[in-house]
This record gives sequence, C-alpha cells and structure tokens, in this order.
Amino acid sequence: MDRLDYLEYEEIEPDGPHRGTVVWLHGIGQVPGDLAAVAGRLRLGEAGVRGVFPRAPVAAPSLLTGLPVPCWFPQSILALERIDAEGLMAVHRPLAALLAAETGRIGAGRTVVAGFSQGATVALTLALRYPERLAGAALYAAYLPPDLAALLPGGRPSPANARLPVWMGHGARDWIVPERSGAGLRDLLTTWGHPVTWQRYPGGHEPFAGVRASLPEYLSEVLRIPVPKTPGPATRAR
Repeated sequence: MDRLDYLEYEEIEPDGPHRGTVVWLHGIGQVPGDLAAVAGRLRLGEAGVRGVFPRAPVAAPSLLTGLPVPCWFPQSILALERIDAEGLMAVHRPLAALLAAETGRIGAGRTVVAGFSQGATVALTLALRYPERLAGAALYAAYLPPDLAALLPGGRPSPANARLPVWMGHGARDWIVPERSGAGLRDLLTTWGHPVTWQRYPGGHEPFAGVRASLPEYLSEVLRIPVPKTPGPATRAR
C-alpha cells in the first residue's frame, strides 16, 4: 500500500449523541494532538461534535533544525508562494477518502473541515473540491496560494461548495504567515461569493490561539447545533 493511500488519524468521540464532525488538519511540524487540544479547549465534545485528526504523511527537513518533520507536502516557510501542486493533489486522495467516510457517518452538511497554517491551505482546497455540500471550513493562519484557482478543477470551487461559509482567524503578530496573506485569501473568497467570518487575534503563529466565542458561534450556525461559548477577550472583526 502506498503511504498516500491511507492516513493514520486520531479521533475524539462526542460525549453524547453524534451531531456533527470536524476534521482537523495540523500545520508543518505538528501532530494531531496539537489540534485535539484545541477541540478540547472549545468543549466541542459536549456539543456532540466528533473530532477527527489525521496525521500528515510526508516528512520534510525543518528550516530550524534540519530534522524531518510532518507536513502535508514539502514546503519552505520562507517560500509560501511556492505550492507543490502535485504533492497537494497527492495528499488530497486519502484525505478525500477519509472525508467521505466521515460524511457517510453524519452527512456532508454536518461536517466541517478545519486547518492551521499549511493544514488550512489543504483544508480549504479539499473543501472547495469536495463534490457534496459541506457545512463549512474553519481556517487559522491561512495563506493565499499564488494561484488558488489553478488548484481547483475548472478554476473554481465545486458547484456544491461554490458558496461555502468560511471562518478565518489570524494572529496580528504572526511572523511566519503574515496577516496580509490571510487577508488576501479572505478578500479572494469574498469576491468568489463565499460568506467569510474574519477574526483578528493579538497572538502569533499558534494553532487557533485566542479563539473563544467566534468559532463556536460559527460552528453552531453551520452545524445547526448549540456549541458552548468559551469566555475570552474581545477580538476585532472585519
């Protein structure tokens, strides 16, 4: 079996009845547990939300240590404008199979794809290419690919997800993925007709750092279930 035919993943079952699912894609050098901690902090299990946390199958040298670290496709953090389209499409195959298995459990309309940093790029392109209408996509520290349209069949999202609602968060002090890159992606998606919720947080490049009420509110709306709000400082939205 090719390493990209199957993905290892972790899962967190809801406390009660299964009402929705979020598939979480971590960033470069991270592991599934980094985003499992986010789901736990947001108390999604209490709302009946199942969490699925795939492990990136590729290893590439770290810019800081030179040691191999997990990633969805090889990419330098100093060259975010360079997307390995072939590597991205390769990892889409097992991710689309995993997503299909999850939507088979609960329905595509109750499934959200979420991601951080490189995982956000993979999550967005996965969601926009998916043939069934998903509930939404939640992205933190996302960056604008040099040609997002080129990563989509026919240059546009699938008809089912042409107006997929997207939540985006970004740290104002993110030196790895500058806020302007995330804002550029926000503006492009808005131009394409996607309803985009944008939240600016004071932190840096940390997965879903500072997220409190806004993301639970978004998940409540798109999954059509009550999600507990986690109190926290106010953020500025645009």
